Amino acid sequence: MGIPMAFAQLSQTLMNTTDVALVGRLKGESLAAMAVGQATYGMVLSLGIGVVAAVSPLVSQAHGAHNEKAISRALVIGCYASLLLTVLFWPLLYSVDHLFHWLEYEPEMITLATGYTRAAMLGLPFSFIFFVQKNYLDSVSRPRWPMLVAVVGILVNLLADYALMYGHFGFPEMGVMGTGLATTVVNLFMALSLLPACRQQLRTPLWLRQTKRSWKEFLEVGLPIAGTIGLEVGLFVVGALMMGKLGAEEAAAHQIVLVCAATTFMIPLGISFAGSTRVGQAVGRRDFAAVRPAGLACILVGCLFMLMTAVLFITLPGPVVELFWDPSVERSETVKTFAMELLLIAGFFQIMDGLQVTAVGSLRGLKDVRIPLYICIFSYWVVGLSSAVYLTFYTPLRHQGLWIGLLLGLSTAGLTLGARFWKLSTRVRTDQELQRAVTVESVED
Repeated sequence: MGIPMAFAQLSQTLMNTTDVALVGRLKGESLAAMAVGQATYGMVLSLGIGVVAAVSPLVSQAHGAHNEKAISRALVIGCYASLLLTVLFWPLLYSVDHLFHWLEYEPEMITLATGYTRAAMLGLPFSFIFFVQKNYLDSVSRPRWPMLVAVVGILVNLLADYALMYGHFGFPEMGVMGTGLATTVVNLFMALSLLPACRQQLRTPLWLRQTKRSWKEFLEVGLPIAGTIGLEVGLFVVGALMMGKLGAEEAAAHQIVLVCAATTFMIPLGISFAGSTRVGQAVGRRDFAAVRPAGLACILVGCLFMLMTAVLFITLPGPVVELFWDPSVERSETVKTFAMELLLIAGFFQIMDGLQVTAVGSLRGLKDVRIPLYICIFSYWVVGLSSAVYLTFYTPLRHQGLWIGLLLGLSTAGLTLGARFWKLSTRVRTDQELQRAVTVESVED
């Protein structure tokens, strides 16, 4: 189950990797501008994805309990939530130029970053709906179709980038803005491609008496998940904005290393979805003894994979960076040097990154979303951000200090969340009150 989920997540990031590799061959501040624009867009996108992630525990527990009505309600509400989130987020993204002016970025960077953000935001509703459908299919143990669609999406994204960035196939040359439009195109493609696999469940009507309670349950699960994801992503968004303050070279180096770390992160993220599904299905069928083996298998596989990537980052930083930076681009040696320094630090937090995402995925299957939110607030924004700000602006470490701060935040989150899953998976075997607490209400309709 975990392999197709992991490949689907990896395919998503490979699209971003393609964007970075192509934009890195444009002149001027294109890559730095995309890093800033993508960070802002990514923050909003991640919050929405977190809300609709409620589909996963709701559907997986309902699937374990063989409750088809509860499965359909979660899927339909997820689609409605996608549209409401779009209405909420679009005005914020359209006005992003005010944020860039307030941060006192260079005029060229403001123009390019704003163009990218406004073009990418058009695909926001399609991205949310794709993840709603993907979460549903993953949770009913049908992950292969989302994986196939995501893999084909890499090719669609590459062709769209090539056409819109460089002006091929009759399209005008739009540079960084073309990358944002390509993101919209591929999100539309993926959302439409999953509709045939979900259309039967989407036909189920929602009655008013069911809808009110179901929305309450959906938001009680989805909002803490969104908060947890938003806190982590927000830390990296603030990091990208801080790098933008240091300079274009630091921002470009940060974007290169961030793509490397995000690409490897997709494997344990996909594994975490499998862990959440297996834990949730075990809870739904009230097989509480199966909770710990399912969660620990998820955590172990995720951490072992990240150990291998850590070795790669630490031993071969130069070749990895050269995948994303053309030597012919001006100031390339400075950017490459900065990126290699950051990649060494990124190698050390790979294992902790894998631990925190797989632990939080396993906890999500137990419907444990509120306490992990508090853990992430402390880990990312008290430990991580405060360390990053101090080391970046008040020590000679500068760009290296920012990534050391990220490392401290992720380490705190990983160890704490791992300990919480160990504790809950022990108690849930015999504690009947906890068993009732971790079970979704609609499973027992």
